[in-house]
Amino acid sequence: MSFSLDKISYDGVSLTVTVFQEELTDFAFYVLLAGKKLDTKWYSLDTTSSLDISLLVGKTYSLILFFRPNAEKTIEEEKVVKKFFFKVNEDHSTKVFSNNILFESENFKITEYDQGSDITFVTFNSAHTDKTSSPFGGDFILSEGWNLISVQKDNRNQYQDLNLDLFESVVKPKIIGKRTYIYGTSLGGYSSIYYGGIIDATIIAGAPMLSLISKRNHPRYRDIQYKHIPIKDTKKTSEPVFIIYDPLVGGDINFIKKNVLPAYPLAHFIPVKKGTHLVMKTLIEKKILKDIIRDLVRHNSFDAINRIAIAMEQ
Repeated sequence: MSFSLDKISYDGVSLTVTVFQEELTDFAFYVLLAGKKLDTKWYSLDTTSSLDISLLVGKTYSLILFFRPNAEKTIEEEKVVKKFFFKVNEDHSTKVFSNNILFESENFKITEYDQGSDITFVTFNSAHTDKTSSPFGGDFILSEGWNLISVQKDNRNQYQDLNLDLFESVVKPKIIGKRTYIYGTSLGGYSSIYYGGIIDATIIAGAPMLSLISKRNHPRYRDIQYKHIPIKDTKKTSEPVFIIYDPLVGGDINFIKKNVLPAYPLAHFIPVKKGTHLVMKTLIEKKILKDIIRDLVRHNSFDAINRIAIAMEQ
């Protein structure tokens, strides 16, 4: 069976989604901004379905399509889910970002969104996500006009089946001649540090953590095999390394001291007091994360630190 998106149109009032689908199939869709659901359109047997919704020019939205091959008789496991990014232009025309799956296995997937930019972001999703989750930072990165290579994992696997050689062989040919940044938080932050050197990228890591080694005796992780090598034994990047963290979170500090400092003793450490382990979420709530990432793209940690200090005092 084949189910896919045909086109998206927007007239300033209604978002219209047209799909290719087989007979007896119906579809529904969600619209999200920055990972938050804005509205939902219920299932329709028609190939075209519309939703009245207010969308902002220049923002990148997520569209999640749900297909039911046998309409209401379809059980949950038979639903087909497809995700797309799209943006609304000044004239209300829409741009759907094409995606190219560079590699996929049972435990991880690497997807490219190429806009022809000279800047490429490689991002890693955090724990409690899976291969169907939205790419970390995807809507912001694409809204900036940058390219995105998203690395997503199976819910239980902590990128342990993604070895450095495979990652390099898949990603490196896509970033030749590009200014490259590798970005994530928590597990995604650890992964950015672990894989960043092999592609010589600028590393932006929020509260890096690999619970598999920091909580070896926790029942949740006993059945997951640790296959990585220590970060200090990986190839090191020649570009800056930025670590955003809360200096009051003992577990994060211990992980940084034991696993990050031996590899990158000259990294730029950017403290966010009372940011918690969810430091990137805190910066989102303070409405400064986007500006901080823009600062770090310019390798300007000074402005980023000042921006954080002012925001956290308010």
